[in-house]
Amino acid sequence: MFSLRTLALMALAFSGAVNGAVCDSDFELESDGDISKLSSCRELKGSLVVGEKVTRVTLPQELQTIAKDLVIQSATDLIVIEGPSLKKIGGLFELRELIRLQQLTMPKLAEVGGIRWVTLPNLRELQFETGITKASDVYISDTLLQSLQGLNLTTANTFVVANNRYLKQVDLALKSVGDSLDINFNAKGIEASFPDLVWAMNVSLGDAGSISFPKLQKVNSSISFVNNTFEEASFPALKEVGESLSFISCTELTNLTAPKLESVYGTFMLANNTKLEEVKGFQSLKSVGGAIDLSGVFTEVELPALEDVRGTFNLQSTGELDCEPFNELDNSGVVQGGTFTCEGSKEVAESTEGGASTGGGKKKDDDKKGAAGTITANLALVAAAGAAVLFAL
Repeated sequence: MFSLRTLALMALAFSGAVNGAVCDSDFELESDGDISKLSSCRELKGSLVVGEKVTRVTLPQELQTIAKDLVIQSATDLIVIEGPSLKKIGGLFELRELIRLQQLTMPKLAEVGGIRWVTLPNLRELQFETGITKASDVYISDTLLQSLQGLNLTTANTFVVANNRYLKQVDLALKSVGDSLDINFNAKGIEASFPDLVWAMNVSLGDAGSISFPKLQKVNSSISFVNNTFEEASFPALKEVGESLSFISCTELTNLTAPKLESVYGTFMLANNTKLEEVKGFQSLKSVGGAIDLSGVFTEVELPALEDVRGTFNLQSTGELDCEPFNELDNSGVVQGGTFTCEGSKEVAESTEGGASTGGGKKKDDDKKGAAGTITANLALVAAAGAAVLFAL
């Protein structure tokens, strides 16, 4: 016969074993009541897939880890997702086409394999108290999110945030991005700040009212800014761009500086920035591996360190521009691409690389009116096609 004390200890041990169980199988929740199947799981070795008929997901208090994916798609009546103790999702955390979802609460979640949140038109905020500090790939599109508070990543492979019309601020602790940092088609005038970013493969920003990249030193591929309204763009630490550097249709831009930038290995392009009259912030630029393509309303352009342009040279302005310094560069063989153009006081300043043009030459009695600008359809189509490919994944 067992004593009462022995029986109590056995019961306690059994309870701990049940509540701390490691569950090996994948789980599919087809109704709200199916969540009870996970009540004994501390760790789920497989994936958790939530079906279309589920209206609320409240994970058990015991569940701390999902080793593979958490996938919730097309549950059109789902309003709440809660994971009070969930700390880790080893695979993809996917939320797609949850048109009524209003609450996403996972206070202890710190690590996920990847994030793909697409078409969540009623999700306004993230409730992650600990904050997600690890995720390889992040895609967030078509939500009502007003900030990304709760995403505290320092590294990522891709970080793409697009079509979130109420997202007014992006302030991320990212230090490096292995493939693509893409912030486009969100709220007009979005404030984009990357105070710790040192290195990225590609950077693309649109619709931004302010940007901050104080520590960015190198972009391995391309960095582009299209259709923004910031007045100033400063890159105090940037030294090298592996492919192209471009500012296109940044209509309020008046001051652009990258004082330490020495090399752009692709195209250096400024086009249709209708208030950018002076380009003096590239004092150290020595070499451009592709073309230099500058078109706009310039009255002064200075590239004092330039000594090697492997592609063509195109500088066109509707403003009064002195081309003599650049004619000398061409005569001395700095421009190796075969085609050299430098012209000021034009009716239309044309870009040869990207199909952008700035029209409406400035006159002495009309300095404050600015210049009307156009962007040809090919640029918009390229941007839209890129976004479509990303979010189709």
